[in-house]
Amino acid sequence: MKRSSLPRAFSLKGTTENYWLSLLVFSVLVIASFLLFEEQIQQLLEHLGNFLPDDPVQRTSLALLLVALLALDVLLPVPSSLVALLAVAALGAIGGYLVIFVGLCLGAALGYWLGAGYFRLLSSWLGLRTWQPGQMAYRLSTWSLICLRGVPVLAETSVLAAGMQRYPLRQFLLVTTLANAGLALAYAAIGSLLVEQNALLATILASMVLPGLFLGARSLFKPRPMQPRIAQPEVLEGRFEVSYHYPVLFSDHLFQVDNPCLRQQLLQTSGARATVLVFADEQLLHCCPQLAQQIGDYFSAHAPELYLKAAPIAVPAGELCKTPDVLQQLYAHMLEHGLDRHCHVLALGGGAVLDAVGYACATFHRGMRLVRIPTTVLAQNDAGIGVKNGINAFAQKNLLGAFYPATAVINDFQLLLSLSPRDQVAGLAEAVKVAVIKDAPFFQWMEEQAEALAGFEHSASRYAIRRCAELHLGHITGAGDPFERGNGRPLDYGHWAAHKLENLSQHRLRHGEAVAVGMALDALYANASGLLSDAETRRLLQLLDRLGFNLCPAELNLKDAQGRSLVLQGLEEFRQHLGGQLSIPMLKRLGQSIDLHHIELPLMEQALARLAGSHGPDFAWTEGCAQ
Repeated sequence: MKRSSLPRAFSLKGTTENYWLSLLVFSVLVIASFLLFEEQIQQLLEHLGNFLPDDPVQRTSLALLLVALLALDVLLPVPSSLVALLAVAALGAIGGYLVIFVGLCLGAALGYWLGAGYFRLLSSWLGLRTWQPGQMAYRLSTWSLICLRGVPVLAETSVLAAGMQRYPLRQFLLVTTLANAGLALAYAAIGSLLVEQNALLATILASMVLPGLFLGARSLFKPRPMQPRIAQPEVLEGRFEVSYHYPVLFSDHLFQVDNPCLRQQLLQTSGARATVLVFADEQLLHCCPQLAQQIGDYFSAHAPELYLKAAPIAVPAGELCKTPDVLQQLYAHMLEHGLDRHCHVLALGGGAVLDAVGYACATFHRGMRLVRIPTTVLAQNDAGIGVKNGINAFAQKNLLGAFYPATAVINDFQLLLSLSPRDQVAGLAEAVKVAVIKDAPFFQWMEEQAEALAGFEHSASRYAIRRCAELHLGHITGAGDPFERGNGRPLDYGHWAAHKLENLSQHRLRHGEAVAVGMALDALYANASGLLSDAETRRLLQLLDRLGFNLCPAELNLKDAQGRSLVLQGLEEFRQHLGGQLSIPMLKRLGQSIDLHHIELPLMEQALARLAGSHGPDFAWTEGCAQ
């Protein structure tokens, strides 16, 4: 049943909800009382004024008595407004002001301490200790505390409530002291006016009712929030930096017993003894059957400083290893051999093997010590230098992965000699990429050494691999974004199309071969959009052709059921890979790139058509195609 309005109006909560009803009743009582007793009060004040004591001791005693009455108003049924007016009539404006001010301040402090329970005996006697702040329906505000200082009954109630609600003591004393100073000044002025103009009722009503009206008006016009205020969260801010030592070493015959390179790197991070487990590309182990024995002999020769947990464990070659199933197998081997975070894992293989083993190391025990030993040209000059690891999942290249720097990267040129000529040349695509975006003199050197590089002549190939690794390492350590927090990916030049081409060919195309096609496609787009000159576009395409890359694979012509190019769908996939905003590096000139965040599809389709219909490096520079 719904409660009636009358009982609710007289409840604690109802009083606050029916503020205007309460104020109206109070005002009627005040006016009625003064209409009935105005003449008697006026005569009393006049008699008191005629019989003021002249003795200073008696006047001081009277002042102390009035101070005590004002201070004890919270306990005694004393009308503070009448006492204040009496003080002005008896002691004058200045004396009365001081008495009123001191008395009100003491009364406010007494009320607060009673409400807070500091005077335990009196608080218990008044029943205040049984109240809790949360039991009060009206939460006292600073403005309420100020405005209620001049309202009888409510003035005493407000200071008690302030103590019960644990209103901040320092703020309470400051607020009430300033309010009491103003109220005492008002009482002094009212008392002086009363003596001069005999306007008792009007002045008394003004001193008591007007503050209440002000408080009510403020509550009426105060904007009310539509929903509860949500507290601001507390924030603890911290910042730290992690420093990495990231050595990239070049050596020959790494596992020859008298070569100290590997031993020094292992002991540098582990101390007196290093425990190691080796994962190796199964194709590498097949092509170099003596390698497993060389690794075993090396560790035996350096025992007990170096301890090999088991013979090298074969990992599937190429993209076949970058699957969740192979990742689980790597975890199983690491768990079986009891590896902990102080052990080392040696990863031997191409970029795919390094990616998969690196991801396993990044996540097993939250981080194993990893030494990369790249065994392909592409891995030695690019993939093995980077800090990215990952596997393919849900038909997406490198969808799952982590940024995890290796403890060291060791390049052994002798491990490249068992590669097929196709794989030897495929890795040079990354050297062309880093030269064309960062180092024009290196690109020119590659043009001059194109035939030697295509034949994998040792001197030229060594320099190309080392210079490419140097540029990659410089970008990782010097560009300020090794973990790719930003959106720019200059080292991914040509890669948006390369990733798609690898998937479309089901990895028939090597990564380097797909990157070469992607660079050619983006160079033609840059040329069509006016970024890259005809001459520099021709130079890039001719170098890729001279190195032996096929720039027109069949996958360029694949289309979906609606006739749309499947290669161009790689743009959207690359945008998702970047986190939502497209950023494609494009050549502005040889040795300098810029990031484009929007690709004009008609121009890209035109570039794709020119590349897909080509039959050689000079196809685009015939009279009808160079426009």
